[in-house]
Amino acid sequence: MNEILVPADPADLIDRIVVLQLRMETADDPHVRSDLTRKHALLSRLADRIMPPDDNLNALTRQLGTARRDLATLVRDLQAFDARKDYGAAFVALSQGMLAAITSAEEARDGINQCFSRLGALPSADLLREPEA
Repeated sequence: MNEILVPADPADLIDRIVVLQLRMETADDPHVRSDLTRKHALLSRLADRIMPPDDNLNALTRQLGTARRDLATLVRDLQAFDARKDYGAAFVALSQGMLAAITSAEEARDGINQCFSRLGALPSADLLREPEA
C-alpha cells in the first residue's frame, strides 16, 4: 500500500474509523472484511495516540457512530421506497429522519474538533507518522 499523507481534522479521522467499523460489521466477503479490519486497526492506532482522554469526546464519538448507523439504515429504507415508487408519508418521514441524522453527525463532528481545540490536543506532524518497527 502506498502511503499518502493528507491533512485531516480530528473529526475526519474519527468519522473514517466509525465508517470502517460499520462496513466491517456488514461485510460478507472475508477478503473485504480483512482489508477493512487492517485499515480500521491502522487508523485506530493513530487515534489512540492523539486522542486525549475526555468524557465529552467519547460521548461525541458515540453520537457520531449512532448518526452514521442511522444514516446507513435510512438510506437502505429510502432506496426500498424509491424502488417501489412509494413517495408517501413514510418516505417523507424517512427523509426527515435522514436530515436529522445528518445534522446529528455534523454536530458531533463540530463538537469533536472543538473538543480537540479546547484540550490543545491537535497533533503535530510527527505524531501522525506510524512508529518505526
